[in-house]
Amino acid sequence: YAPGRLTAAHLSQILWSSQGVTRSGRNVSLRTAPSAGGLFPIETYVLAHAVHGIPQGLYHYAVEPHAIEQLQLGDLRLQAGQAALDQAMASDADLVLIWTAVFARSVWKYKQRAYRYIYLDAGHVAQNTALAAVSLGLGSCQMAALYDDEVNALLGIDGESESVVYMTSIGAPA
Repeated sequence: YAPGRLTAAHLSQILWSSQGVTRSGRNVSLRTAPSAGGLFPIETYVLAHAVHGIPQGLYHYAVEPHAIEQLQLGDLRLQAGQAALDQAMASDADLVLIWTAVFARSVWKYKQRAYRYIYLDAGHVAQNTALAAVSLGLGSCQMAALYDDEVNALLGIDGESESVVYMTSIGAPA
């Protein structure tokens, strides 16, 4: 990746494209990515390494207000690369999105089959992200090779009720 080309506007567009709300009403919101049963078990976390207008750190994407919530400030490039199975692209990218699943959102309805649907949902979100990145002239790489426990620790989640399922690094092509 070529460093330092992402902006807060890029991040906003990427997050909305990934699973932003397209329509709300009747106690349900529709999103840009489909979800089995409309249950939306996927959560998005943002590692902003070099995004103009956003301080370095870890954030959570709040879908309904289309906003990021600051969880931790600081340079987390080293931890990101290590947690991503020591892949340098996770530390070299301007931005890394991490997707987790809140299992109970799907398991109550689909039981064991929920786990299949959760991974499909994550794939839909990642596909939308990749398409958004390309439309903005950016590159992305989807990563399923990761150290689950390290990513979960980085995010501060328990790995049981909520756990990492997928990641994407994003940056301008070099």
